[in-house]
Amino acid sequence: VAEKLDDSQDRPVASFANLGLSIGAAVTLETISPARKYQVNLIGFVENRSILISSPLREGKEVLLDKDSTVAVRLLVGKQVCAFETRVAYRSIQPYSYYHLVYPEEITALQIRNSERVTTNIEAEIDSDFDIFGEWPKPAYIDNLSKTGARMSSPQSLGEKGHELLVSFELSASGVTKRICLPSIIRNIELNTDEEVGEEGRYIVGIQFVNLTDEYVLTLSSYIYENERR
Repeated sequence: VAEKLDDSQDRPVASFANLGLSIGAAVTLETISPARKYQVNLIGFVENRSILISSPLREGKEVLLDKDSTVAVRLLVGKQVCAFETRVAYRSIQPYSYYHLVYPEEITALQIRNSERVTTNIEAEIDSDFDIFGEWPKPAYIDNLSKTGARMSSPQSLGEKGHELLVSFELSASGVTKRICLPSIIRNIELNTDEEVGEEGRYIVGIQFVNLTDEYVLTLSSYIYENERR
């Protein structure tokens, strides 16, 4: 069972200071003009004054944000995605480049709830520390995806129930395409004998993601949220 954002349960939360965020937390930053999204990190904040974030990057180069321009911010807090609009207050260049955002007066929490998985057709590369089942890495396709796991098909055996895997694939979410590598455990295996499927999808494997970082959870949640509404 996947997770999704429940728009019917949007509600304001107390304050940014009470979110309990860790330094380095992943933050999605969306500019209004031009309309673009970037992945940045929380550096710190001063309550009722400003929030400090790392500079957004595009193809490895810093993207300059205009002073007083409006930006939308989204970040993962437990099982909620919190969002708010604010303005760029200041760009600091010493000892490195980072930005101050105006401290938000109101934050909206989008509650994550259970839902169906989203259907996908994503190419993946599967690796394993187990010295069995032939050469690694192996090819696979992710047929459906949730915030907590996936269903994959592969022409080769990927292991047995309980084996650990590293699942690597590209995912586009919040306007950003990145390659992620997720530690996973095999939870179930099926052998597809349908001749129409052929060898490409012979092994059907259900996996559970484990030890995900907040950045990966936010990326998966954003992808599911965006694709459920297509």
